[in-house]
Amino acid sequence: MRSNPNGQPILTGYQPDIDGLRAVAVLAVILYHAGLVWIPGGFVGVDVFFVISGYVITRGLLREAAGGGIGLAAFYARRIRRILPALTATLAVTSLAAWWILLPPQFEDYAGSAAASALSVANLYFWRASGYFDAAALYRPLLHTWSLSVEEQFYLVLPVSLLLALRLRLRPLLWPFALAALLSLGLSLYAGRAAPTANFYLLPTRAWELLAGTLLAMAPPARTMPAPALRRIAGLAGLALILAPSLLYTEATPFPGAGALPPCLGTALLIRLGEGQGPRGAATRLLAAPPLVAIGLISYSAYLVHWPLIVLGRIALMRDFTTPETVAVIGATLLLAALSYRFIERPFRHPPSPARRMRPVFAGGLLATLVMAGLGWAGATSGGLPGRFPDFRLRPVAGSETWNHRTCFLFADQSWQAWDPEGCVRTRAKDGLVLLWGDSFAAHYVPGLIRHADRLPGRLVQYTAAGCRPVLGTNSHVLPHCRAFNDNALALIRRLGIRDVVLAARWGAQRDRALPERLRETVAQVMALGARIHVVGQSPEFPLDPAFLAYHQRRDPPEDAGRWRPVEGLHLNHALRAALPAGAAFVDPAAALCAGGTCPFARGETFFYADTGHLSSAGAALAVERFLEAGLFAPPRSAAALP
Repeated sequence: MRSNPNGQPILTGYQPDIDGLRAVAVLAVILYHAGLVWIPGGFVGVDVFFVISGYVITRGLLREAAGGGIGLAAFYARRIRRILPALTATLAVTSLAAWWILLPPQFEDYAGSAAASALSVANLYFWRASGYFDAAALYRPLLHTWSLSVEEQFYLVLPVSLLLALRLRLRPLLWPFALAALLSLGLSLYAGRAAPTANFYLLPTRAWELLAGTLLAMAPPARTMPAPALRRIAGLAGLALILAPSLLYTEATPFPGAGALPPCLGTALLIRLGEGQGPRGAATRLLAAPPLVAIGLISYSAYLVHWPLIVLGRIALMRDFTTPETVAVIGATLLLAALSYRFIERPFRHPPSPARRMRPVFAGGLLATLVMAGLGWAGATSGGLPGRFPDFRLRPVAGSETWNHRTCFLFADQSWQAWDPEGCVRTRAKDGLVLLWGDSFAAHYVPGLIRHADRLPGRLVQYTAAGCRPVLGTNSHVLPHCRAFNDNALALIRRLGIRDVVLAARWGAQRDRALPERLRETVAQVMALGARIHVVGQSPEFPLDPAFLAYHQRRDPPEDAGRWRPVEGLHLNHALRAALPAGAAFVDPAAALCAGGTCPFARGETFFYADTGHLSSAGAALAVERFLEAGLFAPPRSAAALP
């Protein structure tokens, strides 16, 4: 066994349990992205990958250092052979499918993300373009490549940093990397509130997860092995630290930062247990089981192909998958991953000896990168190659300009103090106040409420914030100040003597099993202040923007045009209605707007939606009219008796 520069032994043997960990990580991500409701925190699989990557890469570099020195050119040549062939193949095949399926605005965004992915800056592209859990993210075939870009950026920094530390003879070697990890973690904890989207996507706030693996690889081996019983307990604890977040976290969980600590620590613990000699604990044996190892071997390709399959499949079908289709997509992911591993990954990673020269590797990698980036640039700058669909046109739809952005509809960087009490009284000439409290799916009713101001029981006060559902105790990755914003609503109701409160939101945006009970508690607190409460349930959302739906319906009979099946999520309204205490009014938008399993998105040339879910001005006017007819402000009765 070789020794590292600190004189400590370096492990050189293959650890099958690491491939088992990769399998756990990729399966969590795939099942989460496939929409399985019982694994709402499967996104932590990415964090497991980060720790593994940091460990494996650092262990290899230390092995090189012990054998004569780190060769940067050889290291980057190996990274090119490991990463680029399967990524290029995925981009090529996905781009062909996208060219066939995506309409110009969709393809324009796709092409930009393809260029960014080829250049290893996809995380920067998506950071600037959206949040990870935005509705638009569901229709971006390359969104998942952000994590690959984070890793590739880390690979640029780590070997140079390690080489510099060795030449400076820093001892012990892990101290500067431990300091970097602590600084990165501290930055992540701060950015979780100050800049949550950047916190999710960027290397400086993610580096500590990769450095956790680096520190593990640098740590001296244990002098004595724990007792078998202790190893078993530690192994089960490591698995629990990964599985519990996968099953219990939701998109509402503040993440990363402190939320990423359990899966990262669990991964590090399991890797450490797998290093030891002697009898294996149950967790290590489980991870080393052949089925998990087999999936772990193809995990990189599985991660690459799963999201384009899911996204392009949903767009092509223009609906969510059925259960059999979900199973088929997961099966297709594993099959394509196995083929990619066998015919792309392995041949490039283990070429015949004469092909190991580095110059052809760098030349081929540069050529593949430039070709894919160039094609992506061409697609983006052309406006999504509109010549593919010459009869498609996109026109602006009025709606959100009435929300009073940054005054009555707050953004992620604003606290509740930015809300303007005077400017957010949106209607006049009536006594009493009606508070509209919620997120953008509350704000989108503002044009309709203003239109029907004479039918409201008072003047409309708009109190809305992006991504912030009107539920007390809510944490939001989109709006760090959400909890304080909602808490202030109670003070607002009390101070202004508000007697009617309307709660509306994108209730189905996050997989939150506790939502009905938390809504009930919120409603009870509002009613305790003497206010009448009116809850508007989840409104319809569509798989595509209305312009895209209208284009796909251009040859349908007139009686079928302008209506489409909403995506899943409206069933949540039954749970919300049942959770409300007696005396709270509830209106189900699906019942008020939809019929026969379809909902209207347009009437002639008038679109009722500005995007996949937000109402246009015309749609808001229609919705509020229907809600008023359904008893939105009728005298309160029991929730179960309302339509």
